[in-house]
Amino acid sequence: MSAVQPQHDRRPDPDGGHAARRVIATVLFPWMTAKFLFKPRVGPLRKDRMLDRLAFWRSVVGLGVILIATSRYQDVWANIIRKAMETGRLALVLLPLPILVIFIVTRSGRRRQLLPGVLLLIGRAVLALAFFYLPIVLILAAAGELNIDSLANGDVEFQHDIDVNASGTAALWLLAAIGLVIVLIPWFLGFWYCTIYWAARTGFWMGDIHPLLAPIGTTSLMLLISGQEIIARDTNGVPDWLWLTLNLCGAATALVLAVFEYRHLRSTGYRFRNGPEPAATDSDSRTAEVEVAIGAAGPETGRGNAC
Repeated sequence: MSAVQPQHDRRPDPDGGHAARRVIATVLFPWMTAKFLFKPRVGPLRKDRMLDRLAFWRSVVGLGVILIATSRYQDVWANIIRKAMETGRLALVLLPLPILVIFIVTRSGRRRQLLPGVLLLIGRAVLALAFFYLPIVLILAAAGELNIDSLANGDVEFQHDIDVNASGTAALWLLAAIGLVIVLIPWFLGFWYCTIYWAARTGFWMGDIHPLLAPIGTTSLMLLISGQEIIARDTNGVPDWLWLTLNLCGAATALVLAVFEYRHLRSTGYRFRNGPEPAATDSDSRTAEVEVAIGAAGPETGRGNAC
């Protein structure tokens, strides 16, 4: 007899199906694409994941509070995007300073460990800048007004209408390209906003160089921007008491979360002078000694019980 297995006994691999669905969702949803490309790696510990969720929900709740509290006084979305762009721009300008400082502080024998993080940061920064400036470059190039000042300031003003002349096959390709653009615009708009979010939230991915730079660098950047706004009293039509409350509460919650994150990273062995890899802490050393002692005493204890 033939030993052919019945067809219904073949079951699909659940892990393969889950991975395929995850890949499709990452491509279809712009926030998942941005998360895949720009979100820094989260540590393996439970507290790492908890702090990451707290940072996310702090951003979401803070955004919701700002939307509800200031929607009657200003164009909230435009103001939020403007502040996020200012944060990302300032982080990009100040980025060489923490890179230089961390290279000076790190011991000479461990500075080589910083290079992979620097390369990862540069790759993410270049990719984010390319996606950020891509629609601006295309629009300005089509209008014939592409210049350095427009790219630097992000201000687009058209002096004349866009004129496109095409016929025959060129017209068909042009119509197909326009249709594709119309379909992709909502996706790319969401991805564009998410890219700005990750660049602003991570301080242009300072934590890729050294994990301790994530809470220190991004919080220092946030305090610098908040201080500038308070000194300049840039309320944008929002009542002074509400504007000051929102700024102080946002700075306080970010500072508290950064302190917890910094203390957690220190407790797991991260030090500035030792490079981006965690060193063994005192508690780890004591745990290892206890495990060694138990392992050495195990056989003797087993023989004693057997007697």
